[in-house]
Amino acid sequence: MIKRSAALIAVITLLASGMVLTATPEAAELLVGRVHSSFQPTDGKVFVLVIGNDARSGNPLNSRSDAIHIVGINTETMRGGILNFPRDSWVPIPGYGTSKINEALYHGGPDLLAQTLENMTGIRLDYWVMVGFEDFRNIIKGLGGVKVHLPTAVYDPSGSGARLPAGTHTLGGHQSLAYVRTRHSFGGGDITRTTNQAGFLLALLKKLRGEMQKSPAALLRWISITQRYARYDMSADEMLRLGVVASEMKPRNMGNVTVPVSIGTVGAASVVFITSSASSVYARFRETGEL
Repeated sequence: MIKRSAALIAVITLLASGMVLTATPEAAELLVGRVHSSFQPTDGKVFVLVIGNDARSGNPLNSRSDAIHIVGINTETMRGGILNFPRDSWVPIPGYGTSKINEALYHGGPDLLAQTLENMTGIRLDYWVMVGFEDFRNIIKGLGGVKVHLPTAVYDPSGSGARLPAGTHTLGGHQSLAYVRTRHSFGGGDITRTTNQAGFLLALLKKLRGEMQKSPAALLRWISITQRYARYDMSADEMLRLGVVASEMKPRNMGNVTVPVSIGTVGAASVVFITSSASSVYARFRETGEL
């Protein structure tokens, strides 16, 4: 598998490196960056912080985070997981006391959110990725939609705008955004929503794998679509390696775990308290890169 990855990277790099490096900061909306100054994966494990912010247009660094996920990949076992954090989780934010975790992005951008999560979990994050509403829609539209299976109807006309019957659907940009944003459709509210967001990421992974199995050059299409809205703070080689590794991950080998929580209040605010049992989840993820 490693040899196959190397061969794919060699071919794709020749074709795509120039295209990746020409992404213009002025047009950048999907943001990708390093958490630390150098990329130093721990024992073959890679951890990426995935952020969906609440900006209706553009992608400001100091918005609030609606979606917060740590994606882990063990490149030796080719297994991994997505660890999900409800946006109302009540946590210590370095320099700002204790508050809802979505405030970390507002106060200090992706770097502060990453620091907050590193302090909580002990997981060393390698990269962060962030996208806002408008560009999420554009990317999904450019990819031709994403197929998802809904065991029950999702109806939230006054909230996210979702109006989706039960069944299997190929969701376009607007429908996808409505689906990953809705919480009123579920008894679990934001806890169910964050789990569904990770499920949507796995649906994207399945789509990427399917397209690359037909043609490895499909990765070029994905890079081309995202670079219309992106600026990259990583080398072309790093981007391609991550893309190739992701394409070899089987969705069934990626766990989808939302941190264990309880619901409560602080003053007049409804919040989510991460329970002490999360420590064992963090330890397993940190040590193995798997969930």
